[in-house]
Formats: sequence, structure tokens, C-alpha cells
Amino acid sequence: MALIVWDSRLETGHGKIDEQHKSLVEIFNRLHGAMKQGKGKQEVEGILVFLKDYTVTHFAMEEQLMDEHNYSGAQKHKQIHADLVHQVADLVAQFQAGTATLTLPVMNFLEDWLVQHIQGEDYRFALDLKGKGIR
Repeated sequence: MALIVWDSRLETGHGKIDEQHKSLVEIFNRLHGAMKQGKGKQEVEGILVFLKDYTVTHFAMEEQLMDEHNYSGAQKHKQIHADLVHQVADLVAQFQAGTATLTLPVMNFLEDWLVQHIQGEDYRFALDLKGKGIR
């Protein structure tokens, strides 16, 4: 069973952002499934690294849109992105070194962060774009 179910509460109304958010949710749920099924460290690590890399790519796309369209909340939003990238990179490094495991509290933190970020910061950003006629 998926930990995050994609539905209208996660839609921002911006096509490309929503498309990439759906992919992030899908990857996150694959990671959760691998953890719950007790998949090997190598498989879990591969999904975790892919999630980290896709997140960086997604954030870069959002930040490019922010710059292109002079989003007033860009500085704060970019800092939030940078903080999560740092946290996830640390988690990946610790997981690879064998000093951290992927636990349900870690997954819950990532889930809460993703859902709250989409429904908060990303939704406000998409509304700003929509107000400028950009979908």
C-alpha cells in the first residue's frame, strides 16, 4: 500500500510541477515499499539515491521558473529546497556508510515534508505563476 496517495489535494495547478510531483510521490512510495518488504540494502540504496537525484532535478526546474518569472518568495523557497537537499544527502551518505537505516520515522519525516511542501510553498508558487498567466 502506498504511503502517499496522489489526489487533488496535492495538485498545484501547474502542469510540469504536478507531473514532477507525481513522479516524486511514485519514487517515494517505491522507497517505502522496498523498506517495508525488507528489500536488500543495495535495492533500497538505489531507490534512495534516485529519489535524492530526482529531487535535485525537480528543485532546479522549480527554481528556474522562479527566476524566469521573478517570484517574490524565491529566496525563502530556495533555502527550504537547499535545507532538504542537505538533509537527504546526509541521510544517503549515512545509509551508504552503514551508520543509518531507513526507518518508519525517517519515512514519516520525508512524507510530511513532501506533502506539506507541496500544499504550502509549491501551491503558493503555482498560484503566483497562475496570476501571471503561466500554467
